Amino acid sequence: MAETGRKVASVALSDVNRELQKVFKKGKVLIGSKETIKAFMRKEGRIIIHASNCPEKIKKVFETAGTGTGTGTGTDTNENGEVIVYEYPANSLELGLIFGKPYPIASLCITDTGDSEILRILRPNVHYREKQQDINMRMREVREKYR
Repeated sequence: MAETGRKVASVALSDVNRELQKVFKKGKVLIGSKETIKAFMRKEGRIIIHASNCPEKIKKVFETAGTGTGTGTGTDTNENGEVIVYEYPANSLELGLIFGKPYPIASLCITDTGDSEILRILRPNVHYREKQQDINMRMREVREKYR
């Protein structure tokens, strides 16, 4: 579903949409590329979301800044002050409509999630990846044991 060089495990789009609407109502969201980049550079954001058709130069700002991403790299935990970067699988017009805006939103920054579960939804792949690695190690041990 959400596929980039920074991959996020497949997350149901309806779950993401529901949680984004909760964040918009009860949390704090900065809309727009300029605001998102400013918050990102000041390390104020917890989650950065950009549309699939977001301009490449904006995506590169998040890639080259060197912080963690919600992408299976294992460095996306906000407890460490790092940021989850998520590519929304739809275009900027659809991202704008999620927030009830009649204009496209290329990127946005969530600084306060409110009572939303969006952090849990956007980073299940870290735990999945760790479990998968653990399972693979156990399988190797079992194979070696029975050879």
